[in-house]
Amino acid sequence: MKARDLLEEIKDNIKDYNIEIFENRANDKNADEASKLRAKFHIQNYNEIMALKIDEEDDSNIEIDDNLVDDIKDELYRFFEGCSPESEEIFKRFITYNCIYLSLIAKRPLHPVGIDMHNGKTVFAEEEEGETVYYCDIKEEQAKIAKDYYTCQYCVCKPS
Repeated sequence: MKARDLLEEIKDNIKDYNIEIFENRANDKNADEASKLRAKFHIQNYNEIMALKIDEEDDSNIEIDDNLVDDIKDELYRFFEGCSPESEEIFKRFITYNCIYLSLIAKRPLHPVGIDMHNGKTVFAEEEEGETVYYCDIKEEQAKIAKDYYTCQYCVCKPS
């Protein structure tokens, strides 16, 4: 599948999501900082996705393996079944396609840079030879404890 076709699929699957839910969370004085940061992250990604256009002649219009897209969808389906089966389908679809976008098109972490995952562990970025390289303090730990699903395998972050 071409990147532009995948982008259109992503847009089609998130366009009906009520982004106000995240806007309310981002501005909620009672919400914890990690929740606010995730909400702002989702708003930023949503706006970026909806504004992005990939032309047919664009060099970034690379071929993306359909099986990889399906693998990410399947992994996130298992994740939601294991962690939050009561979540609304539209929310699950939003998160799934946001992850596909971040992993395969934007090539950025699945969590916001600077978020406190737990005990001060975080996602961070460093400049290396003119490139931004992302690291995650818990990626290696998650790989060791993953049983039913391991969404981190699709994240661009390197273990720290």
